[in-house]
Amino acid sequence: MYDFRTLSPLDFEELARDLLQAEFGLRFESFGPGRDLGIDFRFATARGDAVVQAKHYLDSRPDSLIRAARLENDKVAKLKPARYLLATSLSLTPPLKAKLKEALPAAPLVEEDIFGRADINNLLGRHPEIEKKHFKLWLASASVLERILHSGVYNRTQAEMDVIRAVVPKFVHNDSVPRAEAILEKCGALIIAGEPGVGKSTLARMLVWLHAEQDWRISVIDDIREAFEIADEGERRLIFFDDFLGQVRLSTDLIRGMDQRFPPFLQRVRSNKDLRFILTTRDYILHQAQAQSSRLTTPAINASEFVLNVGYYTRSARAQMLFNHLYFSDISAVEREAILDNDFFLNIIDHRNFNPRLIELLTSADYVSITGMPIRKTVEAVLDNPQELWEKPYRTHISDEGRAVMLALFFNAERTPIVLLERSFSRMVGAMGLTFASADLPAKFRSAVREIEGSVLAIQDRQARFANPGIRDFLQRAIIEDRFLPAAIGVLAEFPEIDLAWRLFKALNDHKTTPGHTMAAAWIGAAGRLMDQDSGTALERLDLLVDMYSQFDAGELLPLVHEAIRELEIAGIDATKADKCCKVLENIVVSLLPMALLDDARKVVSNVTATMLADYGDALTLEEIRSAAEALFESGADQNAAGAAVRAALNGYVGELSTTLDELGSLSELEDYEKELRGLMNDYGISDARVARRIEDRREQLIDREERSSGGYSGWSAGARGYVSNDQIRSMFVGLRNPSHGR
Repeated sequence: MYDFRTLSPLDFEELARDLLQAEFGLRFESFGPGRDLGIDFRFATARGDAVVQAKHYLDSRPDSLIRAARLENDKVAKLKPARYLLATSLSLTPPLKAKLKEALPAAPLVEEDIFGRADINNLLGRHPEIEKKHFKLWLASASVLERILHSGVYNRTQAEMDVIRAVVPKFVHNDSVPRAEAILEKCGALIIAGEPGVGKSTLARMLVWLHAEQDWRISVIDDIREAFEIADEGERRLIFFDDFLGQVRLSTDLIRGMDQRFPPFLQRVRSNKDLRFILTTRDYILHQAQAQSSRLTTPAINASEFVLNVGYYTRSARAQMLFNHLYFSDISAVEREAILDNDFFLNIIDHRNFNPRLIELLTSADYVSITGMPIRKTVEAVLDNPQELWEKPYRTHISDEGRAVMLALFFNAERTPIVLLERSFSRMVGAMGLTFASADLPAKFRSAVREIEGSVLAIQDRQARFANPGIRDFLQRAIIEDRFLPAAIGVLAEFPEIDLAWRLFKALNDHKTTPGHTMAAAWIGAAGRLMDQDSGTALERLDLLVDMYSQFDAGELLPLVHEAIRELEIAGIDATKADKCCKVLENIVVSLLPMALLDDARKVVSNVTATMLADYGDALTLEEIRSAAEALFESGADQNAAGAAVRAALNGYVGELSTTLDELGSLSELEDYEKELRGLMNDYGISDARVARRIEDRREQLIDREERSSGGYSGWSAGARGYVSNDQIRSMFVGLRNPSHGR
């Protein structure tokens, strides 16, 4: 039985309307907010008009509902309806229904037309299509979350469950929902694109959770490589990849891996009804990727076919979005009243910079508390200049230690282990010129984390991330404006820190934002610390050092490059670095290293790449083998060794062929794969009778297999209406002043 706690009053009204329409087989006229005539809905009967009132009461006492009913009596007397129906989320007993009838003497009310919580639940049982349509009702219910958690379909932690649970009640239907559904139904893949903060991840999470509730196995990935490893035959699988092209900018490494793996996986999704793929990205990054990758724009792939651009919301959707956020907000009653006074909420709804991320933060007690300003001043400042969202808290209200933690997280991966973050924190303290005794640093770190956790920092599984992606955007801007990068470079020591700082430095140097060679000494020092720390892999360190030398032509880097070559020669590489070794080999060939050192580096990288191919052919994809082969023959040091390595890799790959074939879900996908595999085997003189036999076996299985149903879902609520007047919005928000309508 539902308690309707996940629904706002507006959501409950729509649910009551749909249930009663289904029960009576009639179409109701929706008055919507603003009329204040005691009518939420109306329909015609043989004896005249019938009106419906919906009252969403959760934690209120029954006498609150009775008082509200008495206040409605005069309105009902003026309306003189032929029939009056009352729906409420409050639990009602027969005596309480009798009291409600007494409280409305002007209404032609019978107890059968009073629908309490149990009655609404009964109607939901009679009309399951309505229950399916109003997914907010059940999506965050304890039973659904428990079932999803224990079925293992969602591979994030309980903290992620809590994120979804918080998102569901505030979500507002808009036309992006049915459009997203249509793309998924047609193509199997969906790229949700838009500007920062417009609700891309929220829409994706709703779609992901809906699939999970309908027994699709869900996988949340951080690398496109993982997509190939988790698509199993015989189960419906949905894969979710948030910010799949990066949060702030597109990197060369990322576009290379995406160029190799993304188009083949889209082909697989397109031909497999049991596989779906949801991705999000900022629209400008997607455009950059398509400009740099010809494979993302070929007619065979046409990535734009999968793209849904989001970000436009009608006035009604904006109003309902703000209403829901305020209704479920943890800000104080005084702060809520400040938003409601003098129609200030209309200014928010109609502001040119309105977007869901801003509304989420501006109605969060954690965020408001760190701004140090009254809520209306905070809202005005942020909406007029969204860059102020983090500027004021960062510059004025967050402590020095809190800022040091923020900077430490910026110079690390999206999710950073707490132990690594604490080491980075101590370095940021030095870069900022703060003077703390070494013995005090652990306590300062813990205090700073407590200060900004919730508002700035989110922690799960002993890993930290920014609570909002916009914080990383702001910090990048602040680091540039404050000219903090040179100070940071002077203390950074571990690979994730130095690698991120290097990519930022190169981006700025390319745009002449910061002097290049004047910072050579600082970077040489960072390179020395990197080698002392032994952080990152040997291949990553060599790649970074070669790039630094090509940038600065600094002789002091050459001993470090030589050291990195020797370390790589000893350490080698594994299958997870197949893409990286190809890039490093190509970069070495065009680098400015002295010829002897270049030849040495080229030889070592060629050898470890060839060894990796020979040893890990059974763990590589066909595309990885092809790419490594091309890199070895175009840039490698030994063609004969390259050929032998590729043949060994293909033999190992063929040994695991059955597993790969099982992942192919259609005849067209099998035919494309067969053509690619046979072509590569022919190129390197590989002949294996097992290949033809196993491919033919798989072909027969696919032909014989009965076609499954698509398992699609439908019946989304039509959602918010388009234009609404000021009076309608005012009436909508009146309910927020009434404490009896609280949660």
